[in-house]
Amino acid sequence: MPDSRGIRLGQNVFYGLNRVSPSHLHKPDMLQTVYLGLFKHLIDWIQGFLNKHGPMEAFDEVWWALLPYPGFLVPTKAYSKVTQ
Repeated sequence: MPDSRGIRLGQNVFYGLNRVSPSHLHKPDMLQTVYLGLFKHLIDWIQGFLNKHGPMEAFDEVWWALLPYPGFLVPTKAYSKVTQ
């Protein structure tokens, strides 16, 4: 069924569900994508700086010393060993 712009929507798994409109489902937030990209760039830069100038071990010690907080998982590995 074409919409007002002439775009034809194919079958979707959500069409068979009652009271579900695919147009109202969650769409990724572009600002969140920008924040994640900036955060990754910043962390990569900090890690490169710490590796070049030597205090990466001190950063790992602070990482290990983080206290539990509701909704925050206490690290089980050093920051330099985390892959995700």
